Amino acid sequence: MKELYSEVVLTYSKDSRYRGKIEDAIKGYDMNESCGDEVTLYVKMEDDKVKDATFEGQGCIVSMASAAILVKLIKGKTVKEVKDILDNVRKMAKGEDFDEELLGDLVVFSNISDIPQRSKCFLLAWSILERLYGKMAEQEKH
Repeated sequence: MKELYSEVVLTYSKDSRYRGKIEDAIKGYDMNESCGDEVTLYVKMEDDKVKDATFEGQGCIVSMASAAILVKLIKGKTVKEVKDILDNVRKMAKGEDFDEELLGDLVVFSNISDIPQRSKCFLLAWSILERLYGKMAEQEKH
């Protein structure tokens, strides 16, 4: 559990560079009913890539840090690259082998599958991104 609250997690949970609202963005919202964490994710596509991404929200350091790292990871990525990241996040959350290099700082959560009560917090923003994926792919084609 100590590793879960490492300096990396604390830093990301408080970092305002990943927060904010983007006008004319694809947006999704979700809430973790069990603890009250809330996240709104904004993704702006341009030239077949994620031009910008931010989030607004409140909750525990796990959900806020996970959302911040998500934003950092997907900026500048193609829809296919986002899908690869999503697939590896799901693998990591299940305790399966995943591409550590692809997930960067998110590997600080590599033991999240051992802490089921925190998995929902960790996956909140990622679940929103999964739901937005179809809209992102649609915009990529235009």
